[in-house]
Amino acid sequence: MNGTILDLEHFAVHDGPGIRLVVFLKGCPLRCRWCHTPESQSRDAEITFQKERCIGCGTCRRLFDELPLQKKADEARLERAAGCPAKARNVYGREISAEWVVAEAVKEKMFFDESGGGLTISGGEPLFQPEFTLEILRLATEKGVRCCIETCGYASYESLKACLTYTELFLFDYKATGDEVHRQLTGVDQTLILKNLRQLNAEGTRIILRCPLIPNVNDSDEHLKAIGALAEELEHVEAVHVEPYNPMAIGKYEKLARAIPEIPRDFPAAETIQRWLEGIRAYTHKNVIQP
Repeated sequence: MNGTILDLEHFAVHDGPGIRLVVFLKGCPLRCRWCHTPESQSRDAEITFQKERCIGCGTCRRLFDELPLQKKADEARLERAAGCPAKARNVYGREISAEWVVAEAVKEKMFFDESGGGLTISGGEPLFQPEFTLEILRLATEKGVRCCIETCGYASYESLKACLTYTELFLFDYKATGDEVHRQLTGVDQTLILKNLRQLNAEGTRIILRCPLIPNVNDSDEHLKAIGALAEELEHVEAVHVEPYNPMAIGKYEKLARAIPEIPRDFPAAETIQRWLEGIRAYTHKNVIQP
């Protein structure tokens, strides 16, 4: 079974316990204002352009001048983009088999076993490609590789439940509090997300809440309190991971010829991050950290 991936990250240490191979799938149902990987939002492969790198050689002109950058890229155009001598054009996304992904994980299994690590499926949103995700999990489990999923939770519960047999831990995003605020910041309300989170908890699933926090966007005292209260309410939430905003994605919007959203241009100050941690810790006894 094939699916579309964005990238692999080898020897990762922030996406689940131990040393991990992280596979980033393309496609996401959310449009978070602060998205750090806008290149993962579309399910299709995409071609980027960096004008400042272009040397005007004309290599790609026949395949690109007549079509907008966001149009789905066919095989010939992808090949030509990947071959740009100045690297002015690049490709985000490639079709890969589940077997290939698992074979890559098996190569690193001794590091997983020594560290308590394994394979993490991230995105985008893994459940935007539910059959592909499930096949990777199944094959990896058969090879003795432990698996985690990082999810925004906006999917059918049937898709989530199908993964339970093969998943030791869910890294579950919690992005905003209140349906209207959540809709304004991500494009969807949080009703389905919270329902899925509570159902996973009822199944006895191990969960870590992952909370992206962006200064003056979603870091209100109300939201910090809600994060802590949610962690305290759900018995199988083991910890809260605060994920401070990273402005490095701004350049990606330019490469993709997309409008840059109204988001901060700087990293949050250390004092701001400390305020977030303390604000959440005030409402839960569970571990609240910045990984």
